[in-house]
Amino acid sequence: MILRAFLALVLFTALSTSAADKPAAPYTIAVWSDVSFNSEGGVSESRILKEADYPVKFLDAVKAKIAAMRITPPEQDGNPGELRSGVRVSYLITPSASGASVSLQETLLAPLPLREVYVAFPKSLNREDSWKGRIDIRCAIDSDGQCQNPVMTSDNGSLPEDARRFAKDSISKWKFAPQTVNGQAIPGEFRMSMEIAPDPRAIEDFRDPRKL
Repeated sequence: MILRAFLALVLFTALSTSAADKPAAPYTIAVWSDVSFNSEGGVSESRILKEADYPVKFLDAVKAKIAAMRITPPEQDGNPGELRSGVRVSYLITPSASGASVSLQETLLAPLPLREVYVAFPKSLNREDSWKGRIDIRCAIDSDGQCQNPVMTSDNGSLPEDARRFAKDSISKWKFAPQTVNGQAIPGEFRMSMEIAPDPRAIEDFRDPRKL
């Protein structure tokens, strides 16, 4: 299922969906993988997170995309090094009466999210006349895998304090696997978006996304 409740969260996480639940509008699915690159920039090892959530044919396409990746290897002490990183492969899903089309949107290297936490959703944002929009979040990931100095912006120019606080308090509780070069953790940057819209079908406990 796509994550739904009074928040429609466009998190870079995808769950399986039934045909009856497919939205009419295009939506994004993002697949995270733990990928190791050798000193020549090729993939030496990869593991897709939450494999059971995706159809086999879709997984095969993602695996092929990752296996074909080439990067410019990072340097350490003047020599090319081995990089271990999260890789997010994002696809645009466009539903139609006869099925859905899938197109690649983006392939991004970033710290790998290991734990996703959402604090209690503010009641002030769950009214029919509440603010709605997308919150873009950017934060620096330190060598311990913690989000530091998160920055929140909105796609419509305004961002209520309750929405800002919800986004900041949530992302601050996330845990990441930092990127590493030759086994040594390095700082990185993580980006995500939240689409917020009131929904009268709200559940009481938003903190467990699996309940959505």
